[in-house]
Amino acid sequence: MLAHGGNPDAMSEDDFNAVMVAINDGFIGNKVILNTLGLLTTGVFNYIRSGNSKAYVLKEILGLSYDYIYRPMTDEQKAEEANQRLLMFMQMSPGSEGKF
Repeated sequence: MLAHGGNPDAMSEDDFNAVMVAINDGFIGNKVILNTLGLLTTGVFNYIRSGNSKAYVLKEILGLSYDYIYRPMTDEQKAEEANQRLLMFMQMSPGSEGKF
């Protein structure tokens, strides 16, 4: 498994996961290419859609591949992001300098 002829059983779990992700990225069709084509398709679809229709988003174009490229956030990460957004919103109010 190792290109340099080492013992594959001696590979750490982190290294093994990194190799498996690299292999899967190649088999799925290279994440970067999939993302780029998805963004271009989204742009074209939004350009040709009528003015009254809903705008396309990348998640709709990529479907199940979206969660592969952009890992869903954990509940802890969602809570932290909500706290950061609330803090930024509160800091934008007039007279809030130095209070938060």
